[in-house]
Parts: sequence; C-alpha cells; structure tokens
Amino acid sequence: MKKTNYLLDTHALIFWHNKENVSEDFIKFFDKQEQQGCLYVSSISFWEVALLVKKGKIRIYDVHGWKNELLNNTNMHLVDPSASEMIDSTQLPNIHKDPFDRLLIAQAKHNNFLLVTKDDHIKEYEVETVWDIASNR
Repeated sequence: MKKTNYLLDTHALIFWHNKENVSEDFIKFFDKQEQQGCLYVSSISFWEVALLVKKGKIRIYDVHGWKNELLNNTNMHLVDPSASEMIDSTQLPNIHKDPFDRLLIAQAKHNNFLLVTKDDHIKEYEVETVWDIASNR
C-alpha cells in the first residue's frame, strides 16, 4: 500500500500545532502522520505566518523560534517551492487570488501531496484535498 504524504495549508499547520479549531480526531490523525514522516510544510507557510504576526492576526512571539521548534522536534519535512511550481501557480485558473494558496496548490500537484485545507476555493482546483478526517480514514 502506497503511503500518503500530506502538505499542510498554513491554517492547518497553525491549528494542528496549537491544537485548536480542529477536532481531536484531526489532531490524532496528523500526529500519527507526523510520526510516520508523512507530513510536509511549505517554506512559504512560514512567510505567511510571519506576515499574519506582523498584521496582528495571530500571536507568535518569535516566528524563527516557532519554526525551528516545529522543524527540529517533529518528523515534519520542509519543502521549498521550485521555479516550475512558482510558474505553474500563476497559470492556474483564476478561482483563488491568494498567491500563497496558489503556490501550495502547485506544490501539492507537483509532489503528489494531499493538501490539508478547509479552504473551499482551493477545493475547486484539480488538486486532492482533505479536511474532515473522520470521513477520510
């Protein structure tokens, strides 16, 4: 059986890490995926987190420290966007205007990741997504 690799959208990363705004099933499922080395985060998510902190939308005292703690204390993998993924993100249909989400879609497609998101606009693209863990086991 082929293992599934998951790419966390930025909100999914924050919710899973903080263990808030998601179900206990969600947390347990992605804790298990992280332990098995099947969880991925894009470097652009840390850029987006830093911008959210700067705008006062979320509170993280030290984004560098938060990133380092997350990556050094988990089996989560960091993926950087390739030039091809960046180009492809601009060629997606104009359903979603957010460049972060468009790049995550391109990364998920290029790497055969299941994109963990609750964003309904992303679900309109030809990319596999998951959010409701109870119905996806």
